[in-house]
Amino acid sequence: MTERADTPAASPAPASATADEYAWLVGFEGDWRDTWWNRDFLDLMARRLDLGAVHAALDVGCGVGHWGRTLLPFLHPEATLVGIDQEASFVTQASAQAEAHALASRTSYRVAQAEALPLPDASVDFATCQTVLMHVADPLRVIREMRRVLRPGGRLLVVEPNNFAEKAAMLVAAPGLSRAERLALLTLEATCEDGKRALGRGDSSVGEHLPTLFQEAGLVGIQVHQSDKCAALLPPYEAPEQREELRQMLTWIDGGVWLGAGGTRDETQALFLAGGGDPADFDALWTLALREAQAFREAAIARTLSGARGITCYLVSGRAP
Repeated sequence: MTERADTPAASPAPASATADEYAWLVGFEGDWRDTWWNRDFLDLMARRLDLGAVHAALDVGCGVGHWGRTLLPFLHPEATLVGIDQEASFVTQASAQAEAHALASRTSYRVAQAEALPLPDASVDFATCQTVLMHVADPLRVIREMRRVLRPGGRLLVVEPNNFAEKAAMLVAAPGLSRAERLALLTLEATCEDGKRALGRGDSSVGEHLPTLFQEAGLVGIQVHQSDKCAALLPPYEAPEQREELRQMLTWIDGGVWLGAGGTRDETQALFLAGGGDPADFDALWTLALREAQAFREAAIARTLSGARGITCYLVSGRAP
């Protein structure tokens, strides 16, 4: 779960691909984010966290509203949800999607910062965000702000990844890489994550720190769970979800997002240097990252890519005292 939850879904085929290369990647009716969760797992979590009792909910960093719409059926039948996002275009899209899903009467969306929520103290009984804290400079500040708007006994649920662990898992099945090259790519990943934190752009592995941050924010009854979903790729990729996973992977590669934490060479180099990387090492690491991405792409197009893409995703919850 390396991307923000509610950025617009990937295009049917990356811009640099030919139509023939991607013609077979069809058949999934939905959004890539729909592949993140097993429905019965969400039902289990809803029962564990008593989400059916929630009447007033808040989705922070809501993007185009996907996470809030995913959770709304698990809340009280009369529950309402407010979504906030700093991007006006996302708020507009979220409102349009709510209308399209016949949820406009139960949802509203506003432009606002996660660090300054436009809600009174103790005004909601459930607040949540998904893959948002990984992009903020001070996640504890955002958690404290979400706690501020919770009523006594209200619940906070945060979903965030450990991208370093995901990268390590993916490299196990990386085609054509030696052990030394896998370790070098992990060094690139770790250094870029350090650089992202140093530049105040967030922590791509913040999920590992959430229980401690919840405790520091004064939340009680802290529970930690992990998603049971894992992306598996088995040729000939007959399952629609597998084709959607491949389509998203190829979109990342062709768009440059696959490489390091930055995307483009200049962005990745900036993060690498900010993280304390040696400038003399970068060119070789970048070349290796390009080769890794191309090997994944070629294997996917040839339909020989096989294995699991490990997903390390934490669901951390706590209550306001």
